[in-house]
Amino acid sequence: MNESVEKLYDDAVIHLERWELEKAEQNLNEVLEEEPEHAAAINKIGVIYARREQYDDAERCFNQAIGLDNTIAGAYSNLGNIFQQRGWTQRAITAYETAIKVDPEYPVAHHNLGVLYKKTGRVSEGVSMLKKAAQLDKSALRTSIRQSPEKRRVVTIGWAVIAAVVIWLLFFR
Repeated sequence: MNESVEKLYDDAVIHLERWELEKAEQNLNEVLEEEPEHAAAINKIGVIYARREQYDDAERCFNQAIGLDNTIAGAYSNLGNIFQQRGWTQRAITAYETAIKVDPEYPVAHHNLGVLYKKTGRVSEGVSMLKKAAQLDKSALRTSIRQSPEKRRVVTIGWAVIAAVVIWLLFFR
């Protein structure tokens, strides 16, 4: 992937996280103009459709993304969300389980499967999956902080501020 496509995709993800669907869609369409078989971008277009409750279009995108790259755990998990939305519980479970097989460290699929297990009365399995999701989230956050000098700096400053407040409270109150 060239740098301009990567930048467009990264910007689209940021817009999507902020629920700026039109901006995200515009960036993703530009990505697809350059690379029509960009599976991750197609998956994110599916997320936009899902957020607009256009479930048929979302399902089509998730299946297309999986067809292009069957290692995108998020596409399977997103497909599971569509199935769950439609009340297709077993298909949703299968999609989430596939996401976990593709990427055992993907916390979203563990979380979604845990919630669905709890809804269907498989409470202990659901709790186990939710705990696993929380562990994976913590681990991913730690890794992200270790790998990013900017994030490390923010965390260090945060701890310094907390320490300063505690010292101030202990000695100057």
